[in-house]
Amino acid sequence: MIKTVTCILILICCIAVPASADADGAIMRISDRQAVSFQQMMSDAQSSDVTMVAETHDSKKHHVLQLDIIRSFQAKKVPVAIGLEMFQTDYQKQLDDWIEGRIPEQNFKEIYAKNWSYDWSLYRELFIFARDNRIPMVALNVPKGIVFKIAKNGFESLAPEERKNLPLGVTCDINKPQTEFLKKTFEGVFGHEAKGQLFTYFCEAQAVRNSGMAMIIANNQKRYPGRKLVAIAGTWHAVKHGIPERFPNSNNVSFRVILPEISELGVRNTTSDIADYLIEW
Repeated sequence: MIKTVTCILILICCIAVPASADADGAIMRISDRQAVSFQQMMSDAQSSDVTMVAETHDSKKHHVLQLDIIRSFQAKKVPVAIGLEMFQTDYQKQLDDWIEGRIPEQNFKEIYAKNWSYDWSLYRELFIFARDNRIPMVALNVPKGIVFKIAKNGFESLAPEERKNLPLGVTCDINKPQTEFLKKTFEGVFGHEAKGQLFTYFCEAQAVRNSGMAMIIANNQKRYPGRKLVAIAGTWHAVKHGIPERFPNSNNVSFRVILPEISELGVRNTTSDIADYLIEW
């Protein structure tokens, strides 16, 4: 059982899809299926509170895109913060220390490795740029210990102290696209139908991550008044039926979702219910 739950935790924390082949990207505005320039996309994105940028974690070109987007905000003198799925909320102080130059790179790499399994070199330029330009970085992810506990025994197993920084009443009652993705992931690893408590707990763990990240993103203005947020997360978190759908209604968060094309989501099947812009590779 422990081995099974460990596999589930790894899936939850590191769900990814293969990157597409390298190519120059073209940008499609999904609302009208029109090709637009990078400048046009960014002019629209900069008018919103949050820019969600989806990624395939091991794709270098996706990380180049992220940095280009952040540099565009800087060039227009639009104050920005960077939200990271890659860091757990209990490591926020270390992120702050990094931005303030209080942690050498070699030491910070060790902190990064405790949070994220993908190679430091994929994200290094982003972290260096943020530090050198004093751009705040915001840890978005729910601590692994809490995710592990939910995956093992469900959301109801959490103690009051563990729930205090989480949304209330998280269940596996999530939208169809997310549920179908989770079922395929679960069945692909375990080879049996996604039914029963094991899948329910897996689903709840994923739901609490999306809800937790949505809550932190929605509250960004309280911590960094006047700063837009560029939130970086894996594709199935960043699409509209992932994190954005769980923004608290009371916050009235305006957002845009930028989606680099992947094998499952491309020109033919990406709609405005999924993203606002599609980068075609």
